[in-house]
Formats: sequence, structure tokens, C-alpha cells
Amino acid sequence: MRRVYSLLIISLLILVSFAIPLSTFALPPQLAIIEWSVELSNGKVAISQIPPEDDSMTNPEYKLLPFHWHSTAKFWVNPSNKYGFSTSAVVAAITASANAWDSETSATVFSYQGTTSRSAGRRDNYNVIAWGRYRSGVIAVTFIWYSGSQILETDTLLNNLYKWSLSGEAGKMDVQNIMTHEFGHWCGLDDLYIDKDYWLTMYGYASYGEIYKRTLGLGDILGLQAVYGE
Repeated sequence: MRRVYSLLIISLLILVSFAIPLSTFALPPQLAIIEWSVELSNGKVAISQIPPEDDSMTNPEYKLLPFHWHSTAKFWVNPSNKYGFSTSAVVAAITASANAWDSETSATVFSYQGTTSRSAGRRDNYNVIAWGRYRSGVIAVTFIWYSGSQILETDTLLNNLYKWSLSGEAGKMDVQNIMTHEFGHWCGLDDLYIDKDYWLTMYGYASYGEIYKRTLGLGDILGLQAVYGE
């Protein structure tokens, strides 16, 4: 059984919903922005309520968001970091996260486009994953710009106030683990917060050194296929 003492909660926050004239940004008029933030939590998951063994391949639970990409999500990675990670290692971890989802559907959900120097969190017609500074207590933030049921742009920012790892080191956040969960939001899946869903990738808590979210569970796969087909 994995004992969880320090947890992170991924909370959904609607930032703003507004109309933008087509002449301004050449976008559909009803544009909304949603932000997911992975936040430090003082709460503890009751160990007695967590399945003692990994049951992710038999748990069919999932929850869908009301929007998703209607076409392949092309994404760019800004590999710049203060942890000494090489560009190739950063790209490998993030593309592995995307491939975890792509491998479970015949649709092409993601397409890696290369590296960039662009930052995350700004509407610029690039779907960017990058490290950057964010407020204390937030580990990572995914921004989704959407109109109706269609996602128009998505960025994910990894907060460089925290220590990160590419190998699941204790006391650090694992890039592939967190990005696999965040890519689930890009796919149109929402968080799960019931303790029985602990072993699923879309379970809305994470802990330092955690790597199990790298591998999709049955519910994660069923949710993906409900959106994109088998």
C-alpha cells in the first residue's frame, strides 16, 4: 500500500468567460478560459479508503469535460529549466506522457511539433508546455481556451518554484507523471476525487515522487475512447 502524507490537489477554477469580437483575434465570439492548478494541500487521503492494491485496470470510472479538441492537438515544448535536464530528456518525458493517451485510441490526439522559446499561459495560437513562475502553492497549471465544445488552445505551465524530477525521485514532482494527468485534461477528461479512484491517472491528487499516473487505468482509457473512439 502506498502511504500518502503530502498530497497535491488539482482544482478546477473558471477564470473568465467573455465575448471577443472576431475582428480582434479572429476567434469565435464566445471564448472562455479555464485553469486547472495543482495545489499543495494540507489534507490527507484516508488510507483505509484507498484500495490496498492497484486496481486501475479494473476500475471503469471517468468523468468528461464539456469540451475537447476536435482536431489533433499540436504541441510545442519549451525545455528551458533550472534543473540540469537536457532538451532531449525533457522532450522524451513529455512526449511519453502524450503517447500514453495516443496509444489507447485510433485517433491521433497529439502531435509533437518541436521545441520553442515561447512561454505557457498566454493566448498565442501555440499549445505550449513550459516551466515558469507561478504563485506559491501551485505545482502546475493547465490553461484551456475553448468555445462551445471545442478546445481552441491549451498551455501547461510547470511551476519552477518546485523541484522536479524525470525519474520519480523522492521530494520532487515527476514530469511524466504530472504531464500524463494534465494531458488527460487536454483530452477532455475531468478530475476524480473519490478515494476509490486513487489508482487512476485522472485521480485529482498527486504526491512527491509519484509515478503511477504515467500508466493509464481502465477508467482513463474508457474516458478517452468515449471522446475519440477506440
